[in-house]
Amino acid sequence: MTSYLLFSSPACVPCQRMKPLIAQESITADVTVTDIVTPDDLFGVLDVTGVPTLLAMKDGREVGRLTGLKSQADLIVFFEETS
Repeated sequence: MTSYLLFSSPACVPCQRMKPLIAQESITADVTVTDIVTPDDLFGVLDVTGVPTLLAMKDGREVGRLTGLKSQADLIVFFEETS
């Protein structure tokens, strides 16, 4: 099963625009949102260098990554390709 992590920030306008797109009914993946204020250890471990970053993880390894604001269509394709 694929798990998804969205790294976001309350001060990041693209992050705030992307959250509702992910929540749209046409996207059925379960996404864990991590709002960060300062980089932490998880940032370094997962090589996240900016927000928004959406990671797809399967069996403990990364199987997909999107960085920056994406359209709903881009997100749907990402979830389909990584599920």
